[in-house]
Amino acid sequence: MDQRRLNSDTKARGETRRALDLRAPVGAFFIALVSALTLGISTASANDLEIIREGLSSPIIVDVRTEREFDGGALDGAVNHPVQGLPGTLLDMGIELDEEVIVYCRSGRRSAQAKTLLKAAGFKLVFDGGAMSKLEEALEEPNSGR
Repeated sequence: MDQRRLNSDTKARGETRRALDLRAPVGAFFIALVSALTLGISTASANDLEIIREGLSSPIIVDVRTEREFDGGALDGAVNHPVQGLPGTLLDMGIELDEEVIVYCRSGRRSAQAKTLLKAAGFKLVFDGGAMSKLEEALEEPNSGR
């Protein structure tokens, strides 16, 4: 009886060790995936900022933060459409799928989500302005059509 219990305990420890051995590669993969996605988002935003600096014809500037954040201060001419309501709120407003839309937020995360949502809904000209401060700088630069 003691030998069976010993074998059972040894087997359980072996299974636990194998499970722990798998955690390191899975954890490393997860970290690499998150890093790649984050890098992709910041690179995409940087490319969009370059396009914004060059000037767009008549973009609709959409602040995708909450109403409370928007009320605390926003870019001139921006309209507030929190990311949770997109794309429906823009469509309800009558924004066409081929109109230029710039999205921004506080840090750039929600604007990246907003761009993805709008593109998936069929909007063709969506630009991620990223963080409000970065977009404000881009819109003030001499190359901008503003």
